[in-house]
Amino acid sequence: MTPRRSRYGPLRVDGQIIDYEVARRARVKRRIHLELGENGGLRVVAPRRMSQRDIHHTLLSNPLYVARFLSRARAYLAEAPPPRYVDGERHLLLGRRYLLHLRVRDGARRHVEWAGGPIRVITPVPADTETVRQLLLEWYRQQALQDFAERLEAISAAAPWTRRRPPPLRLRRMRASWGTCSADGVITLNPLLLRAPAHCVDYVIAHEVCHLRQHNHGPRFYALQEQLFPGWRKARQHLADKGHIYMQV
Repeated sequence: MTPRRSRYGPLRVDGQIIDYEVARRARVKRRIHLELGENGGLRVVAPRRMSQRDIHHTLLSNPLYVARFLSRARAYLAEAPPPRYVDGERHLLLGRRYLLHLRVRDGARRHVEWAGGPIRVITPVPADTETVRQLLLEWYRQQALQDFAERLEAISAAAPWTRRRPPPLRLRRMRASWGTCSADGVITLNPLLLRAPAHCVDYVIAHEVCHLRQHNHGPRFYALQEQLFPGWRKARQHLADKGHIYMQV
């Protein structure tokens, strides 16, 4: 759904005027979430049943937080501008940046090649930006399915509560999450996590494996996580600091 401008007008924080738009998403159930819109403005993602008035009053209740979020988000955007999917650009894989080469081969099927060097997007005719983007996203998904499955198997083998067997694995693009664990023991991972360093991938997988035993974030959960992946604090902080870069596609 296309975001709509708030009818309550902009916020005023320390002399700064902050206009915002509102988007509704079914998965947002209770509290609002802040995002940076395509034009660099503020987007407020709200539950479907929350009124415009309540949204505006919620923002007014903590205007400094809103201003800090917007400032930080714009700084992140400056640090990691959106990819253009052009020849010679660099793209992330397990924390490293690889050159993107666009190559035209007569009669070739559209696909991506990678053997440790440049990432090559092969098409029979020159490809537009969206075609290159979709090919890369599908390639990330294929690579992630194999890499994550191997890591999940290794981490599960170190977790006695899994009986040394990896749980079912699914992949799904998520806007603000790297992984989830369902009540019936299915682990879902964001394929864009493959862009982060390997220790961050292992941390997210270990985190979800711990949820197989403790489906909460209480003391027992963190004790399990410390046991299974002692370096989790460093990895969690890295994703908090740089996660916006890995989500940028």
